[in-house]
Amino acid sequence: MFTPLQFDEGQIVRLATTDAQTFVKGDRAKHSSGLMVVGASGDDECYYICLEDVVTTADNQMVEFMRIPKVNIFEALTSATPVLASHVGNIYDVTGKVTVDLGNTTDKVFYVEKIIDATNKLVQGFFMNPALA
Repeated sequence: MFTPLQFDEGQIVRLATTDAQTFVKGDRAKHSSGLMVVGASGDDECYYICLEDVVTTADNQMVEFMRIPKVNIFEALTSATPVLASHVGNIYDVTGKVTVDLGNTTDKVFYVEKIIDATNKLVQGFFMNPALA
C-alpha cells in the first residue's frame, strides 16, 4: 500500500470507476476509457492512489482517490530488502498494484528517496509522471 506522508490536502477527488474493479486503499489507479481502473504491473504511469476499499458493482460508481503530483511523498513496500548504496536514488517498476520492484527498472515508475525501515522493506519516494521508460 502507498501511504501519503505529506501534501495530500486539496488533492482528494471522487471519480467514476469501471464495473467489477477491486480497489484497496493505497492501490495505484488510472483512467481507462474515461473511467478509473486498478493499476497493473507494467503500467508506466501513476496519477491516482485509491483512498478506500471497494469492489465496484457498476460503471460510473464514484470512488475517492488522491491525485498524485510529483511533490507527494509516499511510504512504500518493496519487493526485497532495500540497500542504501544499491537502491536509494534509483527509479523502479511497481509490480502488482502496490509493491516497488527493486529488481526491475523497465517502466521506471517509483523513485526511491530514502529507506524508512529495511527490515520491513519500507522506503520513501515519489512517482515519476510520466515514467522515464
